[in-house]
Amino acid sequence: MATNLNTAKTLVQADLDHARNVLNLWTHQVEELEKALEQIAAVGNSRDALRVEYQGGAAGGPSPDSSVTADTKPKRGRKPKNAEDSASTKSRASTTTLTAKRGRKLADRITAAPEQVSEAPANKNRKAAAAKNGRTKPAPKYKDPNSDKTWSGLGRRPAWFAGPADQYAIRPQAGNVSNESKSSSETPQVA
Repeated sequence: MATNLNTAKTLVQADLDHARNVLNLWTHQVEELEKALEQIAAVGNSRDALRVEYQGGAAGGPSPDSSVTADTKPKRGRKPKNAEDSASTKSRASTTTLTAKRGRKLADRITAAPEQVSEAPANKNRKAAAAKNGRTKPAPKYKDPNSDKTWSGLGRRPAWFAGPADQYAIRPQAGNVSNESKSSSETPQVA
């Protein structure tokens, strides 16, 4: 029984030593955190003092003895519209030349003759754009006898096109010759 008491005593003593070590570590960590808070407060105070000093001398420009450096990294993200930057002179110059070029192109377009101005298609439909570019719609090869709808054989097969293709095929009439072949073979006679 005495050995059980000795074992219990040593276990309690080990737990007590461990608790003291943890307590010492926590007190050390609390001290470190308090120091960090003091440093953050000191930095905040010096930043506020520099801001007041800079704003006080902002009318005459930043004072030469201010510790604010010009080579600090810029903030990330979108710049405000009125932002001034040391590299903005280059971008401002390129923007000015782009604006001048755009202005010249617009002036050229306005002063151009109406037949020289090409209008962009009002809708972005490929068929309308192709028609304006001079491309013609392909001739229909198939016709629905019920609804008189036609299909050129290109693209997706229409719903009415079911069964053999011969029943929908448009056959040229023997008496009609296309207008293009007539106009190319005939030459106008000058009287």
